[in-house]
Amino acid sequence: MKPECVITGMGLVLPCGTGIEAASASWRSQQPCFRQLPPELGSGLGAICDVSTAGIIPPILNRRLDRVSRFAWVATHHALLDADLDPTQIRDRIGLAVGSVTGGIEASEQFLRPYLAKGPAGASPMIFPNSVAVAISGHISTAFGLRGCSTTQLAREACFFAALDQAMRWLRLGMADVMVVIGTDGLSPLFGELLQRSRLSARHGLPEVGSRRGLLPGEGAQAFILETRDRAETRRARIRASIRGLTSCAPATPDPKARGLALAEAASALTPIPPDAWIAGSSGHPILDEVECALRSRHPRWPQPRFPKTLWGEFCGSGGQLLAAAAVDLAPSVLITAPASLGAQFATAMEKP
Repeated sequence: MKPECVITGMGLVLPCGTGIEAASASWRSQQPCFRQLPPELGSGLGAICDVSTAGIIPPILNRRLDRVSRFAWVATHHALLDADLDPTQIRDRIGLAVGSVTGGIEASEQFLRPYLAKGPAGASPMIFPNSVAVAISGHISTAFGLRGCSTTQLAREACFFAALDQAMRWLRLGMADVMVVIGTDGLSPLFGELLQRSRLSARHGLPEVGSRRGLLPGEGAQAFILETRDRAETRRARIRASIRGLTSCAPATPDPKARGLALAEAASALTPIPPDAWIAGSSGHPILDEVECALRSRHPRWPQPRFPKTLWGEFCGSGGQLLAAAAVDLAPSVLITAPASLGAQFATAMEKP
């Protein structure tokens, strides 16, 4: 029998604010957090995070970090505090799993634009280390002294759940006693331009599932402390939620019908009885909506889905906001579905104490 994995700590950096209370209040009110983007982050509407790093990140290091790394650092800091965990005591047994869509994009743009304008003399060696997504895990490992196994996942919308899947495998194999699982994303002009030119972002209005308007970009980070139930109970940790199952299914072809069938198979494997709540990953763009909406006809007894991405933005931690919403939701059992435009379709089941 596989050991049960539980969440003993959370740190949330979201457009609605920093911390669990801010996320809970936003989730209850269901008020979208979008506003006009400032020029340094792009154009159009977006869900922006205003987060203070004072007392958390040393100023000299803060200036050298990109947005995704700052968000991840602050989220990890709060998650470890929430779990009442001192990483220095078991640093060799704490692993790290990171998922990000936008990791490295902001720094790459800042590095390349002066280079293209001025040649090699314009390239800054201070910026270059952040131009790869794996820099996020490097910053977090160094900051908190984590020496265990580490992975960085870049699976587009499914980044966070791919990282969560790997983290749970390592815990169950005994390769780590504790896993820090992080989803983090940051806005930048280049990322916004990529979304607009690929016609993925919304042209007008807020996201509305089935509207075909497109998604609206968001940013933030969500960090979760994972342990096996036996270890959490031994150290008398508060268990915020248990992950009763996580499964994925890869479609044979990338068309919506095949992806919808794969997601339905993944979700059905976790739900012998209807959940109390359903957290959905749709965002207003047909690439994802058509996949997930098909589940309604297959499971008419499921509750009406709730859509965190219409509040906090798409990406925003590459799916980590879905788990955050499930964790702050008051329902005792929650199903999370995470449709992806390519590759594996993920579903997760969570229960509260």
